[in-house]
Amino acid sequence: MENWNYAHKASRGLIARRYAYNYEMGLGRETRHFEDHGLALPGAITEIVPGAASEHNQRGFYRRWRQFMEASSWTELVAR
Repeated sequence: MENWNYAHKASRGLIARRYAYNYEMGLGRETRHFEDHGLALPGAITEIVPGAASEHNQRGFYRRWRQFMEASSWTELVAR
């Protein structure tokens, strides 16, 4: 949580307002066939290994938030 406090403060600066945020870290490295020690995980997974960070979770959060904002009803939202 502390990191978000620093990011919020930094976002108010002149340079931060001039340029859009970039959420592409790890983009294109996800897989839908992830298995670790015999455990297969569903969905798109980005394997995190040393030196290979990703913003996959953040993109998923905002993707779902957008679905909530665009849905006209709960029924429509559940159908997605």
